[in-house]
Amino acid sequence: MAMPMAMATSRAASLASLKNILAVALLCAAVAASFLPLSSAGVSLVSLTCRKTAHERLCISTLAPDRRSDAAQSVQELAVVALTVARNSTRDAVWRTTVLESRVRTPLERDRLEQCRALYSECLRDTTTTIALVNAASYDAAARASSTLHWYPEKCQSLLYMQGVESAMEQINKQVEGELIASTDIVHLLLARRGADKFNLE
Repeated sequence: MAMPMAMATSRAASLASLKNILAVALLCAAVAASFLPLSSAGVSLVSLTCRKTAHERLCISTLAPDRRSDAAQSVQELAVVALTVARNSTRDAVWRTTVLESRVRTPLERDRLEQCRALYSECLRDTTTTIALVNAASYDAAARASSTLHWYPEKCQSLLYMQGVESAMEQINKQVEGELIASTDIVHLLLARRGADKFNLE
């Protein structure tokens, strides 16, 4: 009887020891996870940031397709990504006005496209300036600069109203407008924190 009892006692002690080891391991893993960036801990910085904006869907649709969003470690970096996405689309709009201008039939349509190209060229410069301001953490100036960016595609669309090329530019105008609105929202999040580029989004 002594041998079976001793074996049972030894087995119980081994199980208790194993449970203690597992508990310590889980505790260590939990502590380590608390020090990881949000994205590494299984929480999307993009989702948390966009949730705080006035146009959540626009924000997500602007940031989510770009891989740089996954690597971003701060809202400041996400603002730069969003503005860069919008700037790339603005370049596409400039190119599109040039292509369409060679295809239009009337002088009026050609003139309106030239005006659109001028608007988008100015938008391109202003967006580049805003990116530089965000990178420099000049959030007040960046917020002022970004607040009027969406006006450029809106103005282009209004210029082309009832013209034969209206539908050809409508999609890119809406795309750029949405990306610029999303970018402005994120820049204003930075301003709301008085220049803090990393903050609690919970």
